[in-house]
Amino acid sequence: MKKWISFIALFLGLASFTFAQRFCYVDSQYILENLPEYTSSQSKLKSQTDSWQKEIEQKQENLAKLQAEFEAEKILLTAEQVKEQEKKLAEEITAVRVLQDKRYGPNGDLVNLRRSMVKPLQDQIYNATKEVADKRGYSFVFDKGSDLIMIYTDPKFDISREVLHTLRPDLKPNNSNSKTKNKNTNNTTRK
Repeated sequence: MKKWISFIALFLGLASFTFAQRFCYVDSQYILENLPEYTSSQSKLKSQTDSWQKEIEQKQENLAKLQAEFEAEKILLTAEQVKEQEKKLAEEITAVRVLQDKRYGPNGDLVNLRRSMVKPLQDQIYNATKEVADKRGYSFVFDKGSDLIMIYTDPKFDISREVLHTLRPDLKPNNSNSKTKNKNTNNTTRK
């Protein structure tokens, strides 16, 4: 009877070991930084942002000029003309704010442009990560580059290089590799 209990306990122990879930992580920021497409899209994004910034600065300079002219002429204007000029200034101020919101607001051009440029790359990373995880038998893959807090990461569970190699087999990663960056990240702050 003891042999059967031992055998069943051993069998259940091995069965639970067999069904154990495996975890790993990727550093999507590291992968993105090693993709030439991402670097190219970042430079295009910066160029477009600079153009929008110049446009807004020009509108603000024109507004400042109009305000200065109004203040200089205010003494010579009638009350009705003052109200009319103040209304024009208020419209210009509103136009500048609308333009800023259009370009940099929560649903603005910058957010949409960034999304349209980075989303295809993120989809590629997702598909490559899924391929590597399926091949190596991982149940869960965490992203070190996301907002998920990872207090400690063991480099042996980092599959970022393999995902990058799946995406671009011919590409050699830059020097700031994911395995050495934040190698033994450990939160030592204690209260």
